[in-house]
Amino acid sequence: MFWEHHHYRFGLAGEEQADIIQRYLEQIRGRVLYIGCGPWIEPLRNLLPYCSSLIAADKEPLSIELLTKSRLCPSLHLCRTDANQLSLKSESFDFILALGLFVWIREPETVFQEFYDACRKGGYAMITNSVAHPIEQSIVAAERSGFRLVQQEIGYCPNASGDDKRRYLLVFTK
Repeated sequence: MFWEHHHYRFGLAGEEQADIIQRYLEQIRGRVLYIGCGPWIEPLRNLLPYCSSLIAADKEPLSIELLTKSRLCPSLHLCRTDANQLSLKSESFDFILALGLFVWIREPETVFQEFYDACRKGGYAMITNSVAHPIEQSIVAAERSGFRLVQQEIGYCPNASGDDKRRYLLVFTK
């Protein structure tokens, strides 16, 4: 239970990665887009104290429907959208979080371009993924979209796919 609460408090993250995410969020306390949030309320509840506003987005209608029933607070907004084609205002987010989303992404460059367009100058995009998926592919896709890698961490994660139970966190800035 401690593992899940501490390391997964914002979503799928490896050991100490949620702490890193929290430190970035504490610096600005800005507008956050959590894309691929799924139907889980606990990560959103844990993110809210670090945001001026939070948009939780997922392409699955059931996820948004389940979250809608929770009615967390006025600064949480729900949006049904696909990471490949965000339906959100350009340059409006200080942070974009995609924790565990990239396992499902077939064209990471398309998604990173969408993130780049949605991120304000000086903002951050943070992703996590299992080390079973090539880290280089994500870094190259993000950099081709205009992001710059500022931090990379790998930590133990019991739910990471593959035999190597580790997850990477990549932090990019615009």
